[in-house]
Amino acid sequence: MAGAPARALLPPHAEYDLLWFIARYGPELADWERDIFLAVREESFYFYPVFACQIMNEGWASYWHARLLREASFLPPSLYLSAIRAHSDVVRPYAGSHQQALAINPYHLGFCMWESIIEREGLARARQICQEDDDFSFIRNYLDDALADRLGLFVHESRRDGETRLASRDIHAIREAILAPKYHYGAPCIAATLLNDDGSLVLRHDHLRDGRGLDLEQAQQVLAYIARVWRRPVTLHTADFRGTPRVLSSKTDGLPEPPKPAAAPPWQQA
Repeated sequence: MAGAPARALLPPHAEYDLLWFIARYGPELADWERDIFLAVREESFYFYPVFACQIMNEGWASYWHARLLREASFLPPSLYLSAIRAHSDVVRPYAGSHQQALAINPYHLGFCMWESIIEREGLARARQICQEDDDFSFIRNYLDDALADRLGLFVHESRRDGETRLASRDIHAIREAILAPKYHYGAPCIAATLLNDDGSLVLRHDHLRDGRGLDLEQAQQVLAYIARVWRRPVTLHTADFRGTPRVLSSKTDGLPEPPKPAAAPPWQQA
């Protein structure tokens, strides 16, 4: 007598849509819990255009704020100086600390890019760009060598010994470094790669695609939250900030005893 057919592997491919995966296959989630995950997922789609146009939007607002102030001859000097000071605080290149100085201020970058575009190509062309582009095409098409040099932009990297050094001034590398945090909603690229028969879940962080490791302490805490929802052991394969492979595990030890399922888990149902 032939044995039972082997269960197909789940997921059939690396599944990066973790909210959907948890809602679909969470072993003991109630219907209302699944609905919450799907609602959060749907809301993220709604807000994605705002995220994808952040540099454009904030730069555009800053440009018009500055232009209105320059042309607002009716403002009394005290109000004008206060408004200019507030504008300068928003669009300055970076804050004072070392870590913040290595980050891009989207208000500053967007403001400088719109000023450059309007000076070269006019306001009508700028409005057309607003209608047709997002941050990806905006940065790749309109951040040129001259502006990058004027703003002092460069790509830096952290070495394994903790030293930070200048890696490149190439304009293509600068553009991609600015855009890298915008991929995948700015979140690490983590996928569900295996759902075992006992319900334990294996997650894998694609740190090579991400170009970054994880804060292991924070990752361990997030893993505990996932295990609380999943109600089975969860394992995450990742790398630390130096690129060293690490495996984090979070079990359901100490969590409240979940209710007994009324039916087979979703992945075992016909």
